[in-house]
Amino acid sequence: MSKKFWLFAGISAGGLFVGFLTITIILACNGFSPLDIDLAIANWAYDVRGEQGGATYWFFRIITEFGYTYFVIFIIILMGIIWRFKSKTWFFAGTILVSWLLQKLIKFIVMRPRPDETLWWMTETSSSFPSGHSITVACVFVLLAYFVLTSPAVKTWAKWLITSLSALAIILVPLSRIILGVHYFTDVLAGVFFGALIAVLGIIAFNLFKYIMNKKKESTS
Repeated sequence: MSKKFWLFAGISAGGLFVGFLTITIILACNGFSPLDIDLAIANWAYDVRGEQGGATYWFFRIITEFGYTYFVIFIIILMGIIWRFKSKTWFFAGTILVSWLLQKLIKFIVMRPRPDETLWWMTETSSSFPSGHSITVACVFVLLAYFVLTSPAVKTWAKWLITSLSALAIILVPLSRIILGVHYFTDVLAGVFFGALIAVLGIIAFNLFKYIMNKKKESTS
């Protein structure tokens, strides 16, 4: 592992942690009530989304499905087949599982109410902070982009395509949660920070694992 990797990974993890912690502290000081920016963005979303059942509804209703468990399981199985269920698969799945467990724990501790239920375009039962969809999609697609970008078997055009689609998913899925009326802006922003943080920590763990395994091979050869 190069010094550049450690520097970039360390700065990324630190920045994401500070971002998540800052939002959490600000909300905690406000009793986890919606901030002015939450209300402003929510009002904008409700103004532009049109009527339920229209094109905007169906577009974001489909987009939001990418943050659900069944889609994540499909991605894990698909990548497992491609990676032949080697160590990369288990780090990919394990990191996503950790992000899922931690978001459930944080939601249980914080118990932030969701926006006004009369404005929902879908039904949700868990608490609002942080957005589980945002955590999941950030974790999954940061990991996926990293493994694709660092794979010599993937062609350059495919790397750019998958990375671009991953970035788009990380933007659109959290946005869908606001448009559909089930999350505040600070829910999804904190979720993206936290999900990406867990992904970066998973990437660090994966590289440490590879480093240790290579050292063992060198010592036995």
